[in-house]
Amino acid sequence: MMIYDAFISYSHARDKKIAAALQSVVQTLGKPWYKRRGLRLFRDDTSLSATPHLWPSIELALSQSHFLILLASSDAAQSPWVEKEIAYWLANKSAETLLIAATDGTLAWDTEKGDFLWSDSTPLPACLKGKFAAEPKWVDLRAYREEVNRSDRRFMELAADFAAAIRGVPKEDLLSEEVRQQRRALTLAWSAVALLIALTGAAAWQWKSAVEAERVAIAQKQRAEKDLGAAKGAVNDLIFNIAQGLGYDSSTLPVSTIHHILDTVKTTIESLAATEPGDTDLQRSRLTMLGNFAETYLKAGDLEDAQNAAEQSLALAQALAKDKGDAEAASDLSVSYHKVGDVLQTKGDLDGALTAYRASLAIAERLAQVDSGNPDWQRDLSVATNKIGDVLVAQGHLAEALASYQRSLAIRERLAKADPGNAEAQRNLSLSYERIGDVLVAQGDLAGALKSFQAGAAIAERLARADAGNPDLQRDLSIADEKLGDTYLAQGHISDALGAYQASLAIRERLAKSDPGNSDWQNNLALSNERMGDVLLMQGDGGGALKSYQAALAIAKGLSDSDPSNADWQRELSVATNKVGDAELAQNQLPEALASYQASTAIRERLAKADPGNADWQRDLAVSYARLAAVYQKTGDKTKALDALRQGEALIAALTKLAPDSAQWQKDLVWFDQQIEALSKQ
Repeated sequence: MMIYDAFISYSHARDKKIAAALQSVVQTLGKPWYKRRGLRLFRDDTSLSATPHLWPSIELALSQSHFLILLASSDAAQSPWVEKEIAYWLANKSAETLLIAATDGTLAWDTEKGDFLWSDSTPLPACLKGKFAAEPKWVDLRAYREEVNRSDRRFMELAADFAAAIRGVPKEDLLSEEVRQQRRALTLAWSAVALLIALTGAAAWQWKSAVEAERVAIAQKQRAEKDLGAAKGAVNDLIFNIAQGLGYDSSTLPVSTIHHILDTVKTTIESLAATEPGDTDLQRSRLTMLGNFAETYLKAGDLEDAQNAAEQSLALAQALAKDKGDAEAASDLSVSYHKVGDVLQTKGDLDGALTAYRASLAIAERLAQVDSGNPDWQRDLSVATNKIGDVLVAQGHLAEALASYQRSLAIRERLAKADPGNAEAQRNLSLSYERIGDVLVAQGDLAGALKSFQAGAAIAERLARADAGNPDLQRDLSIADEKLGDTYLAQGHISDALGAYQASLAIRERLAKSDPGNSDWQNNLALSNERMGDVLLMQGDGGGALKSYQAALAIAKGLSDSDPSNADWQRELSVATNKVGDAELAQNQLPEALASYQASTAIRERLAKADPGNADWQRDLAVSYARLAAVYQKTGDKTKALDALRQGEALIAALTKLAPDSAQWQKDLVWFDQQIEALSKQ
């Protein structure tokens, strides 16, 4: 059975963005407004769920696809996965259904030989040599590899080559249809909404007339009921097609227009629901709509609209729970409280978020008590207790947070024991151990934290070993190893810390190599190198520490260069530069250390100037001045050392005035005063 119109084969290292853009445009070109997509394309980032058996899933998708689109590049030519996918296609399908998009390299067809001209720059897997009876369909997308805009007219025309080939229609007809659909989209969307409004009004009027007028004919009442049912069906079938299909998956309409349509949709469904407030199906449809709106606005960063939708969802869920009183309505109410809590926590209203999460927890507790054997209720209960724990940690209430996390842990231990083969349940258990370990570290209980981290790491290791191709599980294990290393180091067990950091580093090196464009993985790799450098420096291995720090610096520089406006990347660059200076200073390489510290200080001065209210930036700058003073002292420049210390003292003094109760600021201020006094007496 053919499920997919095409399968996209590409190198994840460089072509994720262009693959996603191509998929989006090809799927939607010329599609009717009411459909999510005109064609269905398989791309493993969006179509493939996590599975312990990666190749069988890909093989199945290949067998269920009509065409294969290869994003040809030097990376793809060297990729064993791309090679395997192409080899399968050639063995089981026809080379005539293989389409090519070049994203780098050089493609040229030799008419006499009936094959591509092969060289080191040919961006094709070797298995394609001599496999084409005639020149295959291929399109040059090299100009869009680094930056692609899905609505770019030229890119859309190039993508239309593939869409037309897959559909079996002329490209000109397809593009003409796309223009017609764009013009029709607004008309149809508004017409559908207007029709719903009219249908709702007619149904409501007929229904009320039929009920209130006793002499009305039975046939008229039945017709009113039929029209009301039609309106309800139209709401379910059309409104959500507009809101989700047209609104969230269309590149042809302005965002402002989409929001306008959604506002009208909301007005329409609420108008219809008001005509029959006792109809549970209508009210639950409205509840689902409000919940979806809240999530959408939150993801988009529109916190006010997100809060408004979440609060409306909560009010409706409360009314439905009061009327129905069943488990389904109670669960909906718990979810609505959860959504409100998520919005409030994102807005920084921790007290409000805690109140909402506790209300959600109270409902989850009742559901779990009534049906203790239902794993869904138990899982919801563990999530609610974890959410409360997260807020308590943010508020500094560590003892209460620990109790909340421990309660969640007990639930997850039971769920994991009841279903040992459930990877999600096992992963949740591992994460609970980590949360508890974090709190114990903050409380100073390093022995207890180590025990908890070890339990979580053992689970993470089993999951990662069972599904070696799952990057999320590999990342979980790297974090677990890192937490072990941090705890060993805090206990003074340097050799154990080094071993844990090395294990984490090895995983992150593999992840970063598999996806060089993933900034999170690159940053994690830089942090692992920094930790390795810290331990090596403690062991007196200044050369090894410098090598690790320089590796971290190279990554940090690459990230900051890729996005100079990203303050976090700039701060990471300043930290990495300081670390290099520390290793140079430890080896008495004073000119080099001074240059590193000056470079770090320059970054931090820019950050502090750009955001004077950021206490972290100000303290970072004070630390840099302290490092500069240390080098100046070693070179015998007392004047510059004192100047640097006084600059640092001034920053900390300003912070202390803003937060006089801060033990950290007071401690820092005393340190600077002592250093200045001691140096002045020399």
